[in-house]
Amino acid sequence: MTRAMSTPNSNQRPPVNVYAASGQLSVALPIPGAHADHTQVTVAADRIHVLAECKYAQDQQHFLQREWQVGAFELDLQLPQRVDPERSKAMLNLGVLTVMAPISEDGQGERHVPVE
Repeated sequence: MTRAMSTPNSNQRPPVNVYAASGQLSVALPIPGAHADHTQVTVAADRIHVLAECKYAQDQQHFLQREWQVGAFELDLQLPQRVDPERSKAMLNLGVLTVMAPISEDGQGERHVPVE
């Protein structure tokens, strides 16, 4: 079976889950091969932008089956509710980036969030 893939060095848009609980909006996305040092997260009151450069050598591999690849991942997501960028957090664990921010109708501005 052949599957469509992004060309090398092109940014891929990862799948995303968005959920709200306990007054907080969370966005979770898988970014295989990513490291916190190569992941940039920007949270604005109404959107989240993620850019991740994944480091995993694939050029020399002889694939028999290839259904996923690493490279650059980019997400620019309009949020369903406004958030407070100043109190946002980002954690990368086991290849899944989770960005959390308190829901706030008064949210404004933009913040680059360090990834833990």
